[in-house]
Amino acid sequence: MKKSQHIASILNQKKSPILTLYQKAKSFIEIDQKLKEHLNLGSQDHYWLSDLSDDVATIVVDSSSWATRLRYNIPKILKILNTNLNFNKIKTIRIKIKKN
Repeated sequence: MKKSQHIASILNQKKSPILTLYQKAKSFIEIDQKLKEHLNLGSQDHYWLSDLSDDVATIVVDSSSWATRLRYNIPKILKILNTNLNFNKIKTIRIKIKKN
């Protein structure tokens, strides 16, 4: 049985899977905030960046109306990711509606 550890000691381990997950989540939050600043669509609580993998960025929305709004802005989102945020490999934006 493994001995219990304080979360700080786990996060201080260089190869900690929790640290890797934490760093990825923190990075996504920062990228999401920068994307929202550049996109400037008003209320920013209705959508968020959920994944960046290979050449696809996935954005989750809370309603079909926000999905439509973001679909109209896909060219702008691609430009922001490619030019302003240096994700020049992103070629596709996937919009998903969060199911309650």
